[in-house]
Amino acid sequence: MLRMNVDFYAATQGYGFCGDQNQRLFFRVEDFQRLSTEGPLPICGELVSVEFVSRSEKSLRAKGLRRLVEPRLLQGQVRSFDSNKGWGFVTHDGDDYFLHRSDLTVQFTPIIGSFVKFYAGIRRGRRRACYIAPTNG
Repeated sequence: MLRMNVDFYAATQGYGFCGDQNQRLFFRVEDFQRLSTEGPLPICGELVSVEFVSRSEKSLRAKGLRRLVEPRLLQGQVRSFDSNKGWGFVTHDGDDYFLHRSDLTVQFTPIIGSFVKFYAGIRRGRRRACYIAPTNG
């Protein structure tokens, strides 16, 4: 069994990639197992176990991905957001997380000073807010 980090996950298309220093593997959402039914789908940066690897026509495919740690839902305040560019930052406990419109779970425009809930992820070595939704603070 391999341990890898989720590098990328496209929620709208249902696929992603996970990897380690040696290889990068494609996966489909149906290959991913959550620890609870309430938990989110894959989060960029999270550690997963990979049961086995198969070869497809285009690439290696991870099968039997399993989340190892239940992610925590965080709450933060929108520090900045450029609606034209579609990105900004949200702050939680003094740490900034990159906020991108592709990570919004419902249709809304983040407003500076408003509160959002999200799961903490990491993409390209930077903190990233994943599965973002508005909250009342």
